[in-house]
Amino acid sequence: MESLFLPLLLVLMVGFMYFSVRKQKKRAAEAQEMQNSVQTGTRIQLSSGLFGTVIDATSSEYVDVEIATGLVTRWNRLAVMRVIPTDEAAATYPGYTLPVDEATDDASEAITPTDVTTDRPNLDKSGGDTSADSDK
Repeated sequence: MESLFLPLLLVLMVGFMYFSVRKQKKRAAEAQEMQNSVQTGTRIQLSSGLFGTVIDATSSEYVDVEIATGLVTRWNRLAVMRVIPTDEAAATYPGYTLPVDEATDDASEAITPTDVTTDRPNLDKSGGDTSADSDK
């Protein structure tokens, strides 16, 4: 039994290393494919966290990204962390606010602070009762 322990341990280590390297290569290939698929007009996020719109993607080594109106910077293609899907692109612009649904407006007007009552007394930081009922 002890004679099988070392070979079995080596086989498990080699198998683990093989699957780890395989997974890393697959992720690297996906990232490379995403970085190469960047086109002019695509909204992207850079590895530094900046969001921008690709202005020029003709070079295989770098992309020109507009990070603010009229401010174009040149970045290495490897700095592209992700491509923002079109339906999420609006949320990456400065000053974006979430759209308010009509259902949310109705719900916020349905309950007012005067409608809510509590039976708990107000406590100050010292732990004493400061409510009006405590004087009685």
